[in-house]
Amino acid sequence: MSTALEAASLIMIPTSYSDGLLASVKPNDGAGDFTFSRGSNISATRVNADGNIEKGYENLLLQSNNFSTTWFNSNSTETSGQGGYDGSSDAWLISKSAAGGYIGQNISQSGVQTFSIYAKANDSDYMSVIGSAYQVFNLSNGTLGVGNAIDAKIESIGSGWYRCSMTENASITRVRIFPVEANSSSATSGSIYIQDAMLNQGLVAYPYVETTTAPVAAGILEDTPRIDFSGGNQSLLLEPSRTNLFPQSELSSILDSSPNLTKADNAALSPEGVQNAMEFIPSTAFTNAHYCITTAANNLIAGAKYTFSAYVKPNGFNYVQVGGYYGNETAFFNLSTGTLISLASNASSGNISSVGNGWYRCDVTYTFQNAIGNFVSYAGFKIYEDEAKSYYSGDGVKSIYAYGLQLEQDATYPTSYIPTYGVSQTRLDEYNAMNVGVVGTFSTLTSGESGTAFIETKIESLVNNRFNLISNGGSLNWFYQGNNFYAYRTGGVLQWGLLPNVSTFEGTSVKFAFKKAGLDVTLFINGQNYGTNSLQVGQDFSLYYRYLSTYLTSQSVSKYIEFPTALSDEECITLTTI
Repeated sequence: MSTALEAASLIMIPTSYSDGLLASVKPNDGAGDFTFSRGSNISATRVNADGNIEKGYENLLLQSNNFSTTWFNSNSTETSGQGGYDGSSDAWLISKSAAGGYIGQNISQSGVQTFSIYAKANDSDYMSVIGSAYQVFNLSNGTLGVGNAIDAKIESIGSGWYRCSMTENASITRVRIFPVEANSSSATSGSIYIQDAMLNQGLVAYPYVETTTAPVAAGILEDTPRIDFSGGNQSLLLEPSRTNLFPQSELSSILDSSPNLTKADNAALSPEGVQNAMEFIPSTAFTNAHYCITTAANNLIAGAKYTFSAYVKPNGFNYVQVGGYYGNETAFFNLSTGTLISLASNASSGNISSVGNGWYRCDVTYTFQNAIGNFVSYAGFKIYEDEAKSYYSGDGVKSIYAYGLQLEQDATYPTSYIPTYGVSQTRLDEYNAMNVGVVGTFSTLTSGESGTAFIETKIESLVNNRFNLISNGGSLNWFYQGNNFYAYRTGGVLQWGLLPNVSTFEGTSVKFAFKKAGLDVTLFINGQNYGTNSLQVGQDFSLYYRYLSTYLTSQSVSKYIEFPTALSDEECITLTTI
């Protein structure tokens, strides 16, 4: 008797992936490989094996550890080959020959960014870094000097080395590094050691990435299959295209606090496992209007459906309302029990799920009704002391933490987190180019048998791609993309009438379900039932995906699932809902 592994026709190990490919162990000739594409280095995330959100990130500087190339200097000299923080000889000695001597690099970046560099004192005990903001670092004792950045850190690496970082939210045209004396650069001589400079988007310095003549990305790259551990087990995360309309998903200034609430950045460990969570602290005023709002997500459409989500953690307060300002577009949650308390009138659903370390992801889906000018009237938080939403006085210490604000249009559920650092971001469709000539075994379904086929695909062409439902008599009964309709035909006669204009689907993800119950075949598209038609007696049911008259061997199909029974209409609607 063969084992399950011996009998299996396809075996894939989730960790056997690279950029653009998830390889199969069986078959081992590449026939089962998952060829993957998505696009955009910074818009996709996953939950890794440690339970933390993992992002893509880039080092935006050029020649990040070659300070005699793209870098320019003023009254300074750069000497390579110095002993580095990592035991190498890759560090540089930066020596100034006049007051204000420095090295720098011209760049053009905007939004939330963090500059970081490894540094060690030599003749000078201090280093100053200037972008749009500035910060002084004491390299003799590992403390911060004067500065005006959003945040700054100095972390001891050992042997006198520190990783120094500075975060700002601004347009940056250059970064400069100065050997200095305390808070002054007036001395005419001095030197420090430096190594491995980096500029990345976000509120914290990510692991260093070496660059030469172009920026280099790391983490979740644009075509990396996302092996996700959010359910506790490894699974491949495939999602449709979505946009996070919040231009700043991790910076507290995106939310305008009421006079009865203060806020701070980098206040706690976030679901990323790094110190970049926001904090919102109710004041001592006696009121129930401890809230923070945003007017930054522009041009919301009245009557459209939106899903707002955020990661929230209690720090003394356990009751939070998220969603719309006027109260009609909100969900109310108890963070101590991880439960939904209530939904407002325009909200269709609300959910809360634990993501570990005391954090919850809270979401609410609502129909947008109220606007002030061109922007959302309110998307954020109201913080309460009890379930009755009573008036209360905060103590200026207890708070809630938040991270990962996300607002998705035309969405009935939240997708995985899409980080933003100054502008909205779109995570593109994720697809596998897979063999879909005959996409299933539905040729075995005779006229009396039942089953359901589910396909998620990207519509590449309006005219030439089609699904064919093939009868054993050889006549074509097809559901296809024409110029402006989808149809099911038997003997050349239109059965399913005019369906959604195909132009609305071009280049987008579409979910189809074909349910066969006896002779009846029901079609579902993106959560809607488009009716039932009947096959002829004696016909078998085969499903093909074709290009003109050629059966496809490769097409952008992200999922194909075959069920041996006819699912209920409600199950098919749920299965195909985008």
